[in-house]
Amino acid sequence: MDWRKAQVMQWGRRIRDFLFGYDLKSNIAELPTLRQELDDALEQLTSGAAAQDAITRQARVQTTEIKRLRQTLRDKHLKPIVRMSRTMTLEITDPEITFALPHPKAVSERLATAADGMVTALKTVGPQFIARGFAPNFVEQVSTATKSLRDAIDQRAAHVSRRIGTTAAMERDATRVVQLVRVIDTLVRPVIERDPEVLAAWENVMALPQPRGAGGAVAAPPVPTVTAGPVTPSGETAHGQQVAA
Repeated sequence: MDWRKAQVMQWGRRIRDFLFGYDLKSNIAELPTLRQELDDALEQLTSGAAAQDAITRQARVQTTEIKRLRQTLRDKHLKPIVRMSRTMTLEITDPEITFALPHPKAVSERLATAADGMVTALKTVGPQFIARGFAPNFVEQVSTATKSLRDAIDQRAAHVSRRIGTTAAMERDATRVVQLVRVIDTLVRPVIERDPEVLAAWENVMALPQPRGAGGAVAAPPVPTVTAGPVTPSGETAHGQQVAA
């Protein structure tokens, strides 16, 4: 979770706790509903953060597994085949199939493709390798190692895709938190503006820290215009409250 979403989540919790600590529902009819919506949005954002963290850890594990499978395929399976092929005269009709070892930094799919080509050729010349000491099932071993690598690549791609989706959902939930707080702010201020102590406390929880390097200033985050209900042509909500631009 990035810095902004973490701050919005903590900020939203402070606002929620303030609203529960200072019971204003008798003064603001809409507040209980908005407070519940804020609580729901914070719960979704928190769940999204936990899911994103789990997916990120899974992707890292899969990345480590891909590195292991790459090394196994290249060094344990392909390298001995390539070295042995240099001592042999092999008749291969397909000019695109060569017993060449991909570079250690070659992309994983390039490595898998090279393995596929060797497996195709070994269906014909494999017995010559077996006669020189290779295991009777060495071709199947190459195919299995290649499939394992591709499966790991696909699994990591799935993790990345899920993380992108989770991040988008968190962005939506963080925006929703900010929108709700903006609407709540327009409702709360007129009620507490004559109480300096409560107003000062509200101003304090409304302040959202800016990223480092921003001079330590605090301010509420920008957000598009939102409403607490249907908007009339005058710019007021159905509850008669003016919505901040």
